[in-house]
Amino acid sequence: MSLIKSNITMAVLCVALAVPTALQLQSEAESFVDVGRIPLMFDGFTADNVGSVQLAQPLDGQPTQPGRAQADTVSYKQLVLALTDAGWALSNRGRPDLPLAGAPAMKSRIEADVFEHLRSIRKDPETLVQPAATEQQLAEYGLDDAHAFVVRCFDRTGKTIVADLLVGQDASKWGKGSGDVRGVFVRQRGSNDVVLYELPKPWRRSVKPKEWVDRTLFRLEPDKVRRLAIRNGATGKRTFVFERGPNQMRWESRDAADLGAPRQAEIEGLVQRLRYVAAQSVKKPLSRAGDMQALGLSPPQITLQVTVQDGNDRRQITLEVGGRLPEKNEHFLTCSESKFLLTWPASKVAQFELDVAQRLFDPKPK
Repeated sequence: MSLIKSNITMAVLCVALAVPTALQLQSEAESFVDVGRIPLMFDGFTADNVGSVQLAQPLDGQPTQPGRAQADTVSYKQLVLALTDAGWALSNRGRPDLPLAGAPAMKSRIEADVFEHLRSIRKDPETLVQPAATEQQLAEYGLDDAHAFVVRCFDRTGKTIVADLLVGQDASKWGKGSGDVRGVFVRQRGSNDVVLYELPKPWRRSVKPKEWVDRTLFRLEPDKVRRLAIRNGATGKRTFVFERGPNQMRWESRDAADLGAPRQAEIEGLVQRLRYVAAQSVKKPLSRAGDMQALGLSPPQITLQVTVQDGNDRRQITLEVGGRLPEKNEHFLTCSESKFLLTWPASKVAQFELDVAQRLFDPKPK
């Protein structure tokens, strides 16, 4: 009998607990937002369809009266980033005199400062600030053609626009959302609906080519380096070569019978310094670099050669360091991985100005 009473008591408790649980679940369901069902400004946008990106900033001095400045009459400073067989690069489309045309562009920045935003901008009642804004209102939000920053993506044929965005004033500067909301006003080309895009992080919008150039020259895995050759001012015309076979750790130097044993830790230290090499700046194409002798690059002051083997793939990378730039802690640089005249920080160059015979070899036994 006591067992029956116990079961009844448990059943009552279960029912009593089920009521607040059900209410809690209902409350959570009402507050849950299905991200996949939020209306997006560029619904279905994917970077896989994009072949080029056009960024455009209206020049100062444009007509400011509403209706006076249309997109086809506004003058822009623009930058085009195009997808090539080798990856993203700066294009001279729209800027025939662009010195850095053809230079590699940072894929990570294009993703972060273009594609990520175009995939994220919502267009729903909560973000709609001003539906069907007048020309005067668009000007107030910085979204008229005379003032708005343009982000436009074309497909891989270059003929079809897949996203066309106008970016206006920061919300805090305009007065809406000040202190609470960090965002910008945006609208889609062809629509006068003003949308507040709350930024998840700072949005770097720029048409300055140097801010988009990928200055990374190469990355390598030190354990796959098979050969290191170095010549500098201390070696004169002599090139010191260090080699090791596959699956070997020790470095050998065949043409150094007049010296002692190679110092393994010192050589490995140089290899480690070359695992990631980035230029300080990208100056101009080598075809327009001018007098290489005047730049200290003919002959170079330092020559480094690294041979990397990954399975059957073997490649050689050459760095040539030239003279120091006037009033800058940088040296001119060329690299077999780039078609541009580059610069390299003096602090990096100093690591390879060592006396090779003394630093990388033990004294020869007497």
